[in-house]
Amino acid sequence: MALSITDILAASYDAVASKRAANQWEESAFLRALEKKGFIKRVDFGATIEEPLDYQINAGAEFLATDITATSLSKTSILGAASYSIAELSVPIVWTKKQEAQNPSVNQKVNYVKTLLENGMKSHDDVIETALVAASATDGFESFPTLMTEDGTGTIGGIVAGTDTMWKNQFKDYTDASALLADLATVFTSCAKGSGSASQPTLIATSAASWGVYVGKLTPNQRFGDGGDANGGFENVKFMNADMVFSHKYTSDSYFFLNPKALSLQVSKSHFRHKGEVQELEAANAYGVKIYSAVQLVTNNRSRLGVAFT
Repeated sequence: MALSITDILAASYDAVASKRAANQWEESAFLRALEKKGFIKRVDFGATIEEPLDYQINAGAEFLATDITATSLSKTSILGAASYSIAELSVPIVWTKKQEAQNPSVNQKVNYVKTLLENGMKSHDDVIETALVAASATDGFESFPTLMTEDGTGTIGGIVAGTDTMWKNQFKDYTDASALLADLATVFTSCAKGSGSASQPTLIATSAASWGVYVGKLTPNQRFGDGGDANGGFENVKFMNADMVFSHKYTSDSYFFLNPKALSLQVSKSHFRHKGEVQELEAANAYGVKIYSAVQLVTNNRSRLGVAFT
């Protein structure tokens, strides 16, 4: 009996997925930058995602007035937790019985299945990138603009920043491009909280247009390469120690300051690009399978994140 598309899909899925394992986000330079910088974490999920917070100094820490001064023996209370719901992403892959008939040979079916799977995975990554830069949460999935607001406020992970001010992110209105460099520096140093900080931003995300505005500020610093070649552009762009990247999905003018110690895109170890069972569809002469992921964008320290906007 000739192999069906269903049979080939079942046999090919892991092989197609594993080819992308070394470069999980090959169609998205923006998501690839997140992977490279350590923002993407594969974890075991529970009912919710709990992020422990170390949000205040120990109240008993003090200089001693004398060598017999009593220190506090009350319970040390410095930890809390932000709680996030798990967002779900589904990509349906559907093919008809007619397409089975139109691809009679095994080679035809293999090529067709490969196209279906690669399109499904690219669509999966495209939806994540779109949601990361969306102005509001997408069906419970947080975004950069919701975690880094233009006034630092917001209820994130069940914590109200208006009440718990330690939960505010850094922010600065740079008014126009003439003040851009100084105001980017203000947000960067506010996130770092000190020179040489080990928790300073390592990635700045923005739109292609805003990335171009920043690069335009650097054009006087043209470079000369080997062989007398001159290069007036920049392949890799940094601000201070942070790489600056852009997403073609983002069209606004904000610059988001990201730190992998404070921000992570968490994906389920067991249900990330998980292939379900093939089902024959009742309403059509067709078959379908879904690629499923459980994911969420979370922060455990909003004060280490920031946004410069206009």
